[in-house]
Amino acid sequence: MRKKGWAAAIAMGLVMAGIHPPEAAELSDIRQQRLDLKQDFTKKEAQIDAMDEAEQKYLSELKALDDEVAEVNQKIRNLQTAIDGSAKSVADLKAEIEGLADIIVQREKRIKERLRTMQAQDGLGMYVNMIFDSKNLSQLLDVATVVGTIIKADKELMAKHQADLQILKDQEIFLQQEIVSLEKEQKEMQILQAQLQKKAEEKQRLLDRVQDTKRESESELMDMYEVYVNLASQEIAILKENQNHREEYLDANPEEIFIIPTSGELTSGYGPRWGKLHAGIDIADESPDTEVVAAASGTVIRSYYSATYGNCVLITHKINGKTFTTLYAHLEKSTVTTGQSISKGEMLGYMGNTGDSRGKHLHFEIHEGQWNYEKSNSVDPLVYVRN
Repeated sequence: MRKKGWAAAIAMGLVMAGIHPPEAAELSDIRQQRLDLKQDFTKKEAQIDAMDEAEQKYLSELKALDDEVAEVNQKIRNLQTAIDGSAKSVADLKAEIEGLADIIVQREKRIKERLRTMQAQDGLGMYVNMIFDSKNLSQLLDVATVVGTIIKADKELMAKHQADLQILKDQEIFLQQEIVSLEKEQKEMQILQAQLQKKAEEKQRLLDRVQDTKRESESELMDMYEVYVNLASQEIAILKENQNHREEYLDANPEEIFIIPTSGELTSGYGPRWGKLHAGIDIADESPDTEVVAAASGTVIRSYYSATYGNCVLITHKINGKTFTTLYAHLEKSTVTTGQSISKGEMLGYMGNTGDSRGKHLHFEIHEGQWNYEKSNSVDPLVYVRN
């Protein structure tokens, strides 16, 4: 009994406020949609929180990967410096070897000439003759000294020649070792470069995943905000329209009320398109000043900019006690405001190419009842519109 009395009191209050039970039910339905949407908000916010945690995890992984990539880059730079230094050392060593080789060639010529001379003059007999040909003791000592110096010089020359030959051999071995080391370092650098490329690709995949998730979540959240505001604005507009009591629509047939809102060519009809419902019709006209007008008298639910619809106008109409909603999308610019009372044929703006649009056109929808996100009340506008 208490519940029945409470319900009757509400109904009486609505009647006194000029809102009849069917209209109250309609508004109650909108409010319920908003309440349901609030619950969806909570779920979505929880999903976004989880996504934020995942995003932070990805960002942390990306930071670690960036640090690792920087470390690999530094190793490559250090390796390149070592390779450049080795290359310079090899070049310098080659120059030393070439110089030493020239000295050895000249020295070998001198030794061979000395040996040929000694052979032609009976070897050491030449030095003996020089000693016996001395005329006095002083000259003998001088000759002996000279001979000893020559012999010592020859011995030192031979020793130096042998040492230089060994140096040349050792340097050639060292050069071969440097070449092997250089080739090994080059292979290591190639491996590091391959690792860097792999890590860079992994980083890009992680980054793309984060960005895709973020864009999808933001898009869903913006859609929910847009729907919520549209529902709230629709509730207000319906209240205003209920109070207007338009005489022209009291006994009107809806099929005879609506007019086509613009001029141009029908480029896309109502129905399935690209895997989902195209909930209206598209009309295109290349003229620079193609006007878009209200298809019927009503109250502007909302005049706003949507990422999908661009500049968009939603209007509620009350025709012979029944609610209709029309939508006009991709306008160049809206010339009406939210909550404004509109007469049939009144200008709403110019045809445009705003929002998710692929060319200048008007996207026009008619809904039998309230507008909702699922477009479940949408119908083919060609059922109603007439020129």
